Amino acid sequence: MPGPVIKLVSVTRRIGECVAVDGADLELVPGEIHAIIGENGAGKSTLMKLCAGAAPPSAGSVLVDGAPLAPPTPAEAIRRGIGMVHQHFMLVDTLSALDNIMLGAEPQWQLPAARAQVRAVLEPLMKESGLHVRLDELVSELPVGERQRLEILKSLFRGARILILDEPTAVLTPQETEALFEVLRR
Repeated sequence: MPGPVIKLVSVTRRIGECVAVDGADLELVPGEIHAIIGENGAGKSTLMKLCAGAAPPSAGSVLVDGAPLAPPTPAEAIRRGIGMVHQHFMLVDTLSALDNIMLGAEPQWQLPAARAQVRAVLEPLMKESGLHVRLDELVSELPVGERQRLEILKSLFRGARILILDEPTAVLTPQETEALFEVLRR
């Protein structure tokens, strides 16, 4: 059995005087889907942000493939293959879905040639993953389920092999929830 792709060792996260996560240990192995459950304010989102480099630990270690996530930043996590879809989507409503995927992915796009290059990568990725998104629509025009697929597709486009989803079903209909679980199982 392969080792964990993400391992938290005695991780604590303090925000001021508040202890959001206290001495957490967690191992995530390839090919498994994990759910973190708990009451509101229990530290679930903070725990996920620690895994994705969006929050540095106050104590303990976050390991990716056995090596420390250093520096503990979202950019380093993305570079190491971790993608996170936040509870509140990180999309620009006034841009198209395609432009949202491109935003921040490369330092110097040469538009419009880059759109064609990115689309050429996205079309087979959407087919393979089952994450179909209308790439030319403004994000503000997309229903919430399609926005979530866009966020996941954006992570996969950037090379994520580990997906962290913060409350992925909170805004989905039952049908969209089933479709999401089908994509995750695939």
